[in-house]
Amino acid sequence: MGSADTPLVTTLDGFETIFKENYTPLFRYVKTIVRDEDVAKDVLSDLFLHLWQHKDNLQIDNIKSYLFRSARNGALKAISPQAVYTDLSETVFEIPSDTYTPFERFVNKQSIKIVEELINKLPPLRREMIELRLLGLKNHEIARALDLNDKKVEYNMREAIEQLSRYINNSNLDKATIAGGLMLIHIILNVNL
Repeated sequence: MGSADTPLVTTLDGFETIFKENYTPLFRYVKTIVRDEDVAKDVLSDLFLHLWQHKDNLQIDNIKSYLFRSARNGALKAISPQAVYTDLSETVFEIPSDTYTPFERFVNKQSIKIVEELINKLPPLRREMIELRLLGLKNHEIARALDLNDKKVEYNMREAIEQLSRYINNSNLDKATIAGGLMLIHIILNVNL
């Protein structure tokens, strides 16, 4: 249960490691679906409780993919009567106030907002794939999280990137601003993971 580089869930230390390494990106992901911090916390509490209670019976090849797929299913269950819409909300990409001047912080937020708007133009599946990529998942992990085959993910990721390129090329947006927004998203996500 777990890959060579992933701790097994059979011990409390292994479970704690899995929890610490995955909670923040899972929380961000679930929150984009449920749009409520308390509901997101409840979904993750249920997920990790289930993982611990069934640790002896679960057959998990890739813990990260398993956790994202389970988190997605739990989030969808939690909002089943509501419409499903994911959004890279402003709280996902909090810019530390002590790192930038107020003007730099404003410019950075605007760059991130432009990137979010471009991503939100994508069809729902492609948007979700890009969001998972921004959270650090690889194609095969996205495939397992969304219960798709690897080829479908590769195709849709390539199409999503081409769509984003067309949106950028057909806009009057400054390419450096967009690049800066993407870079900031990447930096913020990696610092907060």
